[in-house]
Amino acid sequence: MKLELIQLFKSKWKYSALSLLCVLAIGNTAYAEREFFWSDAVPLQSCFQNRDGIPNKMGIEKDGKKIEIELPSCEEVKKNQVLVLVNGRYLHVEDSGGVPFIENGRTMVPLRAIADVFQFEVGWEQSQEKITLTKDGKSIIMHIGKPDILVDGEKVKLEEVVPMIKNNVTFLPVRQLAEILGIQVDWDGSTRTATFN
Repeated sequence: MKLELIQLFKSKWKYSALSLLCVLAIGNTAYAEREFFWSDAVPLQSCFQNRDGIPNKMGIEKDGKKIEIELPSCEEVKKNQVLVLVNGRYLHVEDSGGVPFIENGRTMVPLRAIADVFQFEVGWEQSQEKITLTKDGKSIIMHIGKPDILVDGEKVKLEEVVPMIKNNVTFLPVRQLAEILGIQVDWDGSTRTATFN
């Protein structure tokens, strides 16, 4: 009887361990597909600071290949970093190509991060470079490089900036979109933080 219990325990342990590995593998795969996440920790961008304050290159290994990346100076990062804070959580971007930035005085944020935090479904038509955001019967349609958008069939004009693709990431001017949705937006120039409530 003891031997049977020990064997049963060992087999359950094997299945439990296998199940845990599957969950971790699936979780990591799903996580790897996302280029961003939300956290209450303030994001820190990579930078390099030598005695002269000059940016430098750093070698890393990615997918078994050695690549060299150029890191900006820490002073430059501090001066240009844009923080996005939604309901007390900061946007963290894993790839430097998707980092929020300022364009003509407007905060540009990756489309996927906006869709995630505001819970939009995203549609993309490559041939027309058309983006469709839908949620609770509300529809916003816009095109890359064009200032006119449709909000539930009504034409609205974006000011100063338009949806754009930069570093293979689609960026949207987040302030005007938030205002269309009735979300309050505040900008703190001293910390370069856009806060959405």
